[in-house]
Amino acid sequence: MTGETAFFLTLLVLCYAGVSGVVARWYFAPALVFVLVGMALGPFGVGVLDVGDDAQSFAVAAQLALTVILFNQAAELDLSAVVRRRSVTFRLLVVGIPLALTLGTVTALLVLPVMPLWEAVCLAAIVAPTEVALLHSLLENERVPERIRHALSTESGFYDGFALAAVFAALALASDHTEPDPSRWGYFLLRTELLSVVIGVAVGALGGWAIARSRRHGWMNDTWAQLSTIALALLCFQLGEHVHASGFVTAFAGGLMFAYIGRRMEVAPQMQVSDAAGQLMELVVFAMFGAYAVIVGWRDATWRVVLFAVLALVVVRLVTVSVALLGTDLVVRQRLFIAWFGPRGIGTLVLGLIVVDRGEIEQAGLITQVVVVTVTLSLVLHSATAWPGIRFLTGEGPPAPAEIPARTPR
Repeated sequence: MTGETAFFLTLLVLCYAGVSGVVARWYFAPALVFVLVGMALGPFGVGVLDVGDDAQSFAVAAQLALTVILFNQAAELDLSAVVRRRSVTFRLLVVGIPLALTLGTVTALLVLPVMPLWEAVCLAAIVAPTEVALLHSLLENERVPERIRHALSTESGFYDGFALAAVFAALALASDHTEPDPSRWGYFLLRTELLSVVIGVAVGALGGWAIARSRRHGWMNDTWAQLSTIALALLCFQLGEHVHASGFVTAFAGGLMFAYIGRRMEVAPQMQVSDAAGQLMELVVFAMFGAYAVIVGWRDATWRVVLFAVLALVVVRLVTVSVALLGTDLVVRQRLFIAWFGPRGIGTLVLGLIVVDRGEIEQAGLITQVVVVTVTLSLVLHSATAWPGIRFLTGEGPPAPAEIPARTPR
């Protein structure tokens, strides 16, 4: 990344900060703003953003962003609440996620027949993770019942972990396809899943204990307690990658254990700075995504790619959530609201990079096109329908835009 690119990305963040309240009042996804500006500033626009020919800067930034986001999501998950609300949240996880992966795989095989089975599994896992935090103002709107907001945010938090497991399982099958020795792919799966979890649990427990103990004795102030969570997330990732496991799975497991230890020691984790850092890195990634991937991806995409993206975003999601929530006390409006708001974001981008970079891929170009089309379609559709969706859920008429609060007090 050049100094000029860094300068314009910094300027972009500063300019967006000045209008962030207006964007929130309109329920517009900040990521879409950065994608559009990235398109304007990239090589297909005025040409002031340059991430390099190999796009290595994009890959590194995306990996760092997802690492911090995964750690934050895991640290903020309330597992006891998932069990208490098993009629909704638990069903979305144990029924909805496996069903989404299955239906996504079948859809890929039918719509994209050139794709081998294991690559179809990878593609289903890539496009499955939801990121409702992209519409942060929706999660803060108290017109939306709290149990629905909790269900959407918890599902989003767990989705990346489940999708990562599915991707690595599919990559293990790919290894079996090219090298029939079962010990090779069996060790690959063991290393990327079990070893990653073990390292993440160990690092998260040790780091959580050290941070909580330091805070209880007054050795660490709140600012450094928050900064330490970023360092711990990156440490989990680096250790996982160092032993050739999965740094992302390690970060997610580390975040879960970090929060568990903090609660056991009655010291609440400090996440504000870490959340802000994760969001900042994510938005920079979307600017780079807009600059280099969107125009090329849509230019090369066929009608089959667009059709698959639409089916994955709408039909697969609608069927999955509807089946998962059968028998619950949610009314039809609430089920449809949950089914519609499953935006795709940084998880899909990074999982796509993982598969293309690590796997023995026959259809790498096709997967890249699907990722670009799916993410951009999701950003546009879910941004445009956030406020109408809330109106549909509540049956209320819309206030004037200026009357919509940027942040609803809890």
